[in-house]
Amino acid sequence: MTTQEHAEALWHTYSAGIVRTLSGYEADPQLREDLAQEIFCAIAQSATRIMAAQNSRAYVYRIAHNVAVDHIARQVKDQAELHEPEQLAQLQDTASHAIDHCPAEQLQRDQRQQKLLAAIRELDAPYRQVIVLLLEDLNSTEIADVLQISAGAVRVRINRAKAALKERLLRSAP
Repeated sequence: MTTQEHAEALWHTYSAGIVRTLSGYEADPQLREDLAQEIFCAIAQSATRIMAAQNSRAYVYRIAHNVAVDHIARQVKDQAELHEPEQLAQLQDTASHAIDHCPAEQLQRDQRQQKLLAAIRELDAPYRQVIVLLLEDLNSTEIADVLQISAGAVRVRINRAKAALKERLLRSAP
């Protein structure tokens, strides 16, 4: 298998999870798509190292995380330079849904997911990072590998993030 074929196989395997993860970093669907393309390029450039990595899944998510963090840093810098106020995040659910027989239930589920995404985006970056990775079924060890922190620190951040999310969701409840 060539490096390019391996990169494409990695993207095929992890792209859905990466795109869902990007919802925690970027609200704008077009910017999320651009970000996903940047991540694919980074994965393609690192395909040889990923093949040699002990945990390729964690390595791919570390690449996605680093590209997303760089993207956010650029956005903050650009906004600071332009002195523009922050725009309200437009929420869009990118996860695929099973076909529901009841449209009202689907609407309720979509609204809950939108509230959750909004609450996740309000979290401080360290907590948002662990939650979006946790939602992609990465365990504490894999998250620690992605963020390059200890597994203990990951568990602490997860607990604090969950508490903050619970508080935000309770505040926004009607």
